Amino acid sequence: MKGKKNKRRKIRINRLITLLLFIFMICFGAIVFIKSDFFSLKHIKIINNNMLTKSDINSLSKVAIGKNIFTYDLKKIKSNIEENPYIESISIKRKLPNTLIVDIKEKDIMCVLKDKKENYYYIDKSMEYVDKVNESDIKQNYPIVGMDFSVDEKQINYKNKNDKKYLKALMKNIKKQGLNKKIREIDCFDEKQIDISIDKSIEVVVLKDKNIDYNIAKLTKILLDLEKQDIHYGKIDMTFSKYSLYTYE
Repeated sequence: MKGKKNKRRKIRINRLITLLLFIFMICFGAIVFIKSDFFSLKHIKIINNNMLTKSDINSLSKVAIGKNIFTYDLKKIKSNIEENPYIESISIKRKLPNTLIVDIKEKDIMCVLKDKKENYYYIDKSMEYVDKVNESDIKQNYPIVGMDFSVDEKQINYKNKNDKKYLKALMKNIKKQGLNKKIREIDCFDEKQIDISIDKSIEVVVLKDKNIDYNIAKLTKILLDLEKQDIHYGKIDMTFSKYSLYTYE
């Protein structure tokens, strides 16, 4: 009886050892495979960037191609890229076997602020500072807004405390009506009215009051009517209470 029990015990022990060796070989093989060149980083795919080029983002990431994809610290890469003022948020994922996918969400640039000294600044949807920009580098689809303000340590200080609120509502309605790509420049230096330059040769004068949504919606209809008549020049005076006056100039 004892001989049979010992024999069974040995069989169980041998089976256990075989199983452990098998598991060890699988784990060892998996580790070797994961650390092989098959998982070396070869590509960085950047998506949804606009203001920043892929070259800009690659430089910000400080990622060196060629190392094992599992050795990269994605949080550190994310932190590096987020140092750029145009970045609102970012996500980074590994796509096996050899690619990092960098999904960029940039800040929504609403306009370019211009001060009296003709310095230019990109402004986001909250009417806050994003970056200083040279006039020659301004993208064409951003309206340039002249206004009285100063910049201190990357903070916009509006001279009139109501200007920020007014500008935010103005740009919101301009974008809502689809005019943000048509308007070339807006002059808000005057306390009573604003002057708007539409692409090509149309100048608009609007009262600087609280009826922003109404005024911009009305302007949109006037511009559509002029477009139907193939008119792309002249002046629209919207400072009258009951009507708007269009004149050839």
